[in-house]
Amino acid sequence: MTAVTKYPEPLVFGLDIGTRSIVGTVGYKEGNQFNIVAQCVKFHDTRAMLDGQIHDINKVGEEILYVKEKLEQQLSGRKLKEVCIAAAGRVLKTAVGRGYYEFPDTTVVNQEYIHSLEMLGVEKAHEQMLQENDSNVKFFCVGYTVIKYYLNDFEIGNLEGHKAHNIAADVLATFLPEEVVDGLYAAVSQANLEISNMTLEPIAAIQVAIPENYRLLNIALVDVGAGTSDICVTRDGSIIGYGMLPKAGDELSEALVKEYLVDFATAEKIKMIGPRKKSLTYKDIMGISHKITPQEVYDKLDTIIDDITGQIAAKIVEL
Repeated sequence: MTAVTKYPEPLVFGLDIGTRSIVGTVGYKEGNQFNIVAQCVKFHDTRAMLDGQIHDINKVGEEILYVKEKLEQQLSGRKLKEVCIAAAGRVLKTAVGRGYYEFPDTTVVNQEYIHSLEMLGVEKAHEQMLQENDSNVKFFCVGYTVIKYYLNDFEIGNLEGHKAHNIAADVLATFLPEEVVDGLYAAVSQANLEISNMTLEPIAAIQVAIPENYRLLNIALVDVGAGTSDICVTRDGSIIGYGMLPKAGDELSEALVKEYLVDFATAEKIKMIGPRKKSLTYKDIMGISHKITPQEVYDKLDTIIDDITGQIAAKIVEL
């Protein structure tokens, strides 16, 4: 029997359930360094997901199970039970809420007070979001970011350890429709996993791409995936906005499907033709062979790319 390798605890299992692929990563944190000990990528066999939302729960559940089992093999048989995921979706709502708490006497602020303060901000943001979106759709909070903390009515970077009469926090909360969140939970459950933590994809991305010391600059992060383009905007040291557009790489593939009369998988291969390649030969749905050059493909996609990037730019300005 193979001995199970001992790793520092806790061992964290993260899963990116994307429109075109599922990526599983297992690792542990050592100081400020996250060490990866196992990783697996599984491309969807079918279009089980569209625009970041699960359409075929059973199929996605099977693929998550495949990734999980491959990771367990890499971990010498160690079983994975809990997973952290990042969510995307066609409809993202955001709102800012202020949490405020006044102490009866001067009090030293600890993490428990800070967490409660942030939850008050999320609650206020949820109320604000419901007022601004008059619909029957139920929304769930999938992540939040603190824009600013306040100590005794003055802005401060970190509340912990300070003596306070009152504390406050401006919280930017993000919400996705019930069906998006339920679909993720159902697919993960089919792989015999439990979700221990969920956040929003751009929230996860910005932690890696834009460190805090760069956030004094006005920066827009755009994560272009297959189904969605996820946006995050920073200003004056804080994250001030999150957004999503249901337009990304799949738009290009779908255009090539219609242009060259091929299936989606062939369109994906055509889309990824490199500029150094002289030509690419493909077969259309009638089985007839054709030869095209990279420049011909790029010319066909120029208008669509301009449209997508124009919409992303407009969304950044709006945020």
